[in-house]
Amino acid sequence: MIDWDDSILTGIPNVDRDHKEILRLINAFLSTIGSDSGTASVHDSFRAMEHCIYRHLDREERMLEAVGYDGNEGHFATHRRLLDDLQEIWDDMLLDADFRPDEAAQKWLRSWLFEHVRHEDFAYRDWIVAAGKEDLANARMEAET
Repeated sequence: MIDWDDSILTGIPNVDRDHKEILRLINAFLSTIGSDSGTASVHDSFRAMEHCIYRHLDREERMLEAVGYDGNEGHFATHRRLLDDLQEIWDDMLLDADFRPDEAAQKWLRSWLFEHVRHEDFAYRDWIVAAGKEDLANARMEAET
């Protein structure tokens, strides 16, 4: 299980809410894998986590466009790489009915959330704060719910 760490709070409430939900679903997925659940349960748990991640990244991109963030191109490219990695985990699961993510997959889930937020999301957070657009960013994330 992966514990929440307040050091990744962005200060944009709707972004932080999404990150906490993603962590909850990552933990649910890891828990399902660690149990005697069948393949269908593991797949369902993964799909729930994946859906939340896709939805969050889409909402975040729309928010960044709305506030006029000048680092969109690089940030969005990072999202594409994250989604490619997620797809690779899904493909591995489909090829192996007894799939159990190895340490690398679990480490990826942990680092995706914490490292991506600390490096990529904090960059846009700092830009948004400097531009005085925190309320707009939060409202835009809310509008995309």
